[in-house]
Amino acid sequence: MAQTRVLSCVAVIVTCLVCLGFNVGMCSSDSDPSIMTYVLSSLPSNLIHRITESEWDSLVSQSKLLVMVMFFAEWCAPCLEMLSILDALNSHFTNRFKFYIVEIEEEVIIDRCYVDYLPTFIVFKGGEEMDRLVEPDDPRKIWELVDQYM
Repeated sequence: MAQTRVLSCVAVIVTCLVCLGFNVGMCSSDSDPSIMTYVLSSLPSNLIHRITESEWDSLVSQSKLLVMVMFFAEWCAPCLEMLSILDALNSHFTNRFKFYIVEIEEEVIIDRCYVDYLPTFIVFKGGEEMDRLVEPDDPRKIWELVDQYM
């Protein structure tokens, strides 16, 4: 039992060091892609606002900018992998496009937008759905979707 606890602590410490190395630039683009994918997908999505039902109209329906909403769940591995892509898009298209997240627990929004699969990305303009991407298998498809509206 004690060995399991020690191994768990070691695993957490190693993961933290890898994340720290990535965040301070010690991991380069030449780093092992599997490590970078893991680190990127484990980083919290602090830049992307999680919308609730009460915010929907003011942030999506009344937005003057184009809006992309990613519908996701914390338990959905592909969703978590796509958070880093959404963060990158948010940084790249600042003041030209808005990016938000809606959790699966927001049932009213999920039903209103007819979301059946995760992750689902929907582009809105003035509250109207313009385009939809369901369960993308390649992050480039998300970039291409945003690019076609720029």
